Amino acid sequence: MGWNSFQMSCRTMPYYDYICEKCGKDFEESVPIARREEPTKKPCPVSDCGGEVRMMFAKPFIGDPWHFTGKKPDEGFRDRLKEIKSKHLHNTINVR
Repeated sequence: MGWNSFQMSCRTMPYYDYICEKCGKDFEESVPIARREEPTKKPCPVSDCGGEVRMMFAKPFIGDPWHFTGKKPDEGFRDRLKEIKSKHLHNTINVR
């Protein structure tokens, strides 16, 4: 990455997601962090319902990525986990 592309990436503002309490429509805006609350002080810009807008927050990802993707680890991976488990006392890894 050259200096110019680094400078451009530093100027990129974060995107925030908002939702209208009245009509339920959501939208996103790219605003500076210091001004991220501004869209919540205006009525819904998506429709003319005049509803109150609030910022949406993403839920944190908690869990096993294999469980959510539907992929099971192959036999080689499980064998490696068993090997690691056997070498560590007081481990909490449950390998099936």
